[in-house]
Amino acid sequence: MNPFKNRHLLTCQEWSVEDIERVLDLASDLKQKARIGVTTDYLKNKTFFMLFYASSTRTRNSFEAAMTQLGGHAHFLNPKTMRAGDTGAPEEIADTAKVLSRYGHGIGIRIYFPEFGEGEKVIREYAKHATIPVISMESDVYHPCQALADLMTIREKFKETKRLKYVQAWAHSPNALRVSAVPNSNIQIMPRFGMDVTFVRPPEFKLHPDITNQARISAETGGGSYTETDYLEEALKDADVIYMRQHSTLDYGKHGPEKEQQIIDKYSDWTLTNDLMKLAKKRAVVMHCLPVDRDHEIASEVLDGPQSIIYDEAENRLHVQKAVLSLVM
Repeated sequence: MNPFKNRHLLTCQEWSVEDIERVLDLASDLKQKARIGVTTDYLKNKTFFMLFYASSTRTRNSFEAAMTQLGGHAHFLNPKTMRAGDTGAPEEIADTAKVLSRYGHGIGIRIYFPEFGEGEKVIREYAKHATIPVISMESDVYHPCQALADLMTIREKFKETKRLKYVQAWAHSPNALRVSAVPNSNIQIMPRFGMDVTFVRPPEFKLHPDITNQARISAETGGGSYTETDYLEEALKDADVIYMRQHSTLDYGKHGPEKEQQIIDKYSDWTLTNDLMKLAKKRAVVMHCLPVDRDHEIASEVLDGPQSIIYDEAENRLHVQKAVLSLVM
């Protein structure tokens, strides 16, 4: 009997360490089989519905490729062209979820709003009514598939994760107003696997206290640690992993994009450069979930340098998602 059958993946925090280990083991196996051309049609004739309320490059293509390689099919659904997106009389989420449950075998949803947590509520409403597994393809709170891919990539590079210094850093981007789903997810999952996590950000860019409190609990149970600081250079000292990415303030939904941009531009020097990389360990790696604002978040010479693993990270989205889909569908 498959204990993962019909399980939702809304956040990694709702899956045990043992569950995550099973996903990573299967993802590694699927990655190896893909490279040597072994067919893995584990989901032959199965259908995965993908509802994109928000735009995407890697998420859409990695899930579509995953279902194709597993022998199934992924439907791209734009809510604006569905009754769910009608402005006059939209169909209830419960009805959409129940109907899709009769047609296929899994539902993926990507949605977020300026107001923290509103997109997460929508995904959980689908999960409440669906009788097939619902996978979060990113909300304004969590991005579980990215967190799994990031963890997989770190383990490939270092093998042992205990006592690794993992730095989740805010970065300057004058043209991006991003939700905090990636840092939220990563500061929670990494200490569960024994990493020492440092979250560094300007004072205005703190994460929601529920998120950071859970990160501290993860550190206590997983043998890692969790600290926060405003000092970028201090945080980067002796780092093993540097994950530099912009995210918006918690008040973005209240004060709007113009005020948000004024705050962001106060910290135009928060860019990962080669000079800052010298503070980290020589073996340190640089990560970013993409899309990256080159020469603002991270200098191009760093992104294209030998310590960057951003494309390994992007590839692993495919493999962890194949693993999750195979297990829950």
